[in-house]
Amino acid sequence: MKSLLDIQKEVKQLEAMVQDMANFLDCINREIQEIRTSNDNMEMDYDMIRMLAKSVPFANHPLAELEDGYACKLYIELLLSVMQMDTNGITEKMVYIQWILEESRLDMELEDAYAESLELGKDIYSEIGEVLRTDFGLFFIVDALIVANFVEEANGEAIEYIAQLCVLLGVDASYMETSVILAKIALYQDIKNTKKADIEKVLPYIDDFEYCIGKNTIEKAFWLFRYVCVKVYNDDLWGGYSLSWKVRQISKVSKGDNIAEYRPKQGSTTYVKASQDGTLFQFKVEKGYSCGSVGVISHPSDSGKKIEQWLTKKYEGENVTFEFIDESNRFW
Repeated sequence: MKSLLDIQKEVKQLEAMVQDMANFLDCINREIQEIRTSNDNMEMDYDMIRMLAKSVPFANHPLAELEDGYACKLYIELLLSVMQMDTNGITEKMVYIQWILEESRLDMELEDAYAESLELGKDIYSEIGEVLRTDFGLFFIVDALIVANFVEEANGEAIEYIAQLCVLLGVDASYMETSVILAKIALYQDIKNTKKADIEKVLPYIDDFEYCIGKNTIEKAFWLFRYVCVKVYNDDLWGGYSLSWKVRQISKVSKGDNIAEYRPKQGSTTYVKASQDGTLFQFKVEKGYSCGSVGVISHPSDSGKKIEQWLTKKYEGENVTFEFIDESNRFW
């Protein structure tokens, strides 16, 4: 997949052209018409594409929530126009678009949408930014990058076209960077080829992309930032006292902060220091008749319920249960 730098370079060059929007739109229209002409003899088995789309292992595309039929139609047709820029792996790309079409509220056949996508003109491009609202802009760019890179790295025409659409959508550098990282994770269905710093940038958004990124992959992304900073049972403490939290539930902590204290039956008071920057999540742990406290430092986009499930799996051999402490009893 093309790097963020490649797309940023394209956008930077294009932004200089946008000062004359009319000429910019003429340029887009002219280029896409040339590509369409070269694809005139392209044939597709739509029945097979519809059949294969039934096997796509995802669900709940956000387009299902978009009530604006015109915006849905434009979303699909623009994805088809991205596909036209690079027809390598056309069947796979069309299957993905067919699946999105089925998820939407559109009562439209793929072949009709494809035919209409061939008629997109500069009048349509001029209204993209208004029709595809900001909240759907990110979904569209990620889907466009997935379509372009579905089988192999997208060609220059496809990347330039997506960059042009980014300009028309008014996408800033941060928005674009997030889109590229999310699309990469979706294409690999894995995070092993993605830097931890990049994963951290998309964690606030990644749950919204469960429609194209598997739950296991999303979970693995959060695992990278979870660290059990303390786990003690009250039976092991002096006088039967419990651990004393020094910060509130779901508080931001910095490495080295004093977050909890406890006194073991033997020895002096233990001060629990934050081992990393992040957010502290507090839990109650029970093992038979014994109970205690667990603290996990994770990313602020994480959730107590998800971490609770993760702890259960992590310590499944110990026959213990965990409960996320709500705000009302955080110092139980």
